[in-house]
Amino acid sequence: MGRVLTWAATTLVIATNVNCAGISTGAHDGTLGPTLVSSKSRPTPAPEPEGATLDEILSGAPGTYIDRTLVDRDSTIERWSDRVDEPLHIWIDSSSTIGGAQAGFPTAVRSAFAEWSATGIPIRFDFVSASRNADIRIHWTDHLSRKTGSTSWRTDDGGWLTSCDITLATHVSDGHDLDAHGMRAIALHEVGHALGLSHSTDPQDIMAPLVRVDGLSRADRGTIRLLYSLHAGPVVR
Repeated sequence: MGRVLTWAATTLVIATNVNCAGISTGAHDGTLGPTLVSSKSRPTPAPEPEGATLDEILSGAPGTYIDRTLVDRDSTIERWSDRVDEPLHIWIDSSSTIGGAQAGFPTAVRSAFAEWSATGIPIRFDFVSASRNADIRIHWTDHLSRKTGSTSWRTDDGGWLTSCDITLATHVSDGHDLDAHGMRAIALHEVGHALGLSHSTDPQDIMAPLVRVDGLSRADRGTIRLLYSLHAGPVVR
């Protein structure tokens, strides 16, 4: 049984500040939150059976927050298989009207993907016009209760990510508009979750629960590079 995990995500505080709600831990199947919804996973192209060792992780851990990711994900490395020759397909919803001050939102989201790609991880992104062809889908909504974004994903039994959905609100919960700068900060945080990262405890990181920055920190880059140097699956002790 694969696992579908939902992160309550970013509420804009002021300007570029975003706040991630608390996360339940310990769920193995279903959705993180008040209820569990089981789901069936899809096969993954990465068949290797062995997982990352604890020594392997610890040797690269200094300067990263990989420990928080392992705590939140039940000591399991969850990541996409290497996608350089065949990039991950990203779909951004164009059926909803994004105009006026929101016209720059799709570009802001693409910019967020580009910044994560520039970290050097073995992942390329390609934007597609049909959701059925996408690995990661971006949806818009007018607002979300007490947050401005939500990311859910699915893994197979081996910890390899197989699909992801990100929902981004165009307004904060009190009705105020987001601007493109704030949307990019939210998207950076959410894409980090979609790639397999959990929260950092350092406010200087984009993956901190309360985001006060608008770009990736050294720790953000170090953690994603370490994650993508490791084999998916439960940590071998």
